[in-house]
Amino acid sequence: MISYKVEPKSRAEIRAYAHEFRKYLKLDKHLYFPIVELLDIMSDIFYGFSYEIVDDNELPLNVHADTDITKGHIRIKESVYDGACNGEGRDRMTIAHEIGHYFLIYYCGFRLERNFDGKELRSFEDPEWQAKCFAGELLIPAHLVGDLTPEEISEKCGVSFDAAVVQHKSMRKG
Repeated sequence: MISYKVEPKSRAEIRAYAHEFRKYLKLDKHLYFPIVELLDIMSDIFYGFSYEIVDDNELPLNVHADTDITKGHIRIKESVYDGACNGEGRDRMTIAHEIGHYFLIYYCGFRLERNFDGKELRSFEDPEWQAKCFAGELLIPAHLVGDLTPEEISEKCGVSFDAAVVQHKSMRKG
């Protein structure tokens, strides 16, 4: 299987991108990020962006959503979309992750290339790590969570406890 790599970006750089995106949306002072509502206005903000909710059987079992970075199009399983609408943290994070792929590669133009030799990627060159990082930084803004515990982060940001723990640890590392 051919994997892809992107130009290296640190968590701090991706945090800055997520923060600027929040500022642009005038959500930089809001702890809870309205990720589902963002989907509905993204085509107004980003020319060419589109998304669709697909039947769960349309994507492989272990794929909850995907992004076609050549077309700027996101597909989301209906169960994931419904879960996000109902505040399920994992599903909200899934949508934020796909928006991360779109935003970082399609919109910001992070260089993407094939990894033909199959060398193990350093995390900061892995498009999956970068999208996961962006999703965490978007939904759990470091500048607002301060000294909140992972339990408080999970509740106030609408994310899973596991995601709150990961972000909490990354913020403590600096």
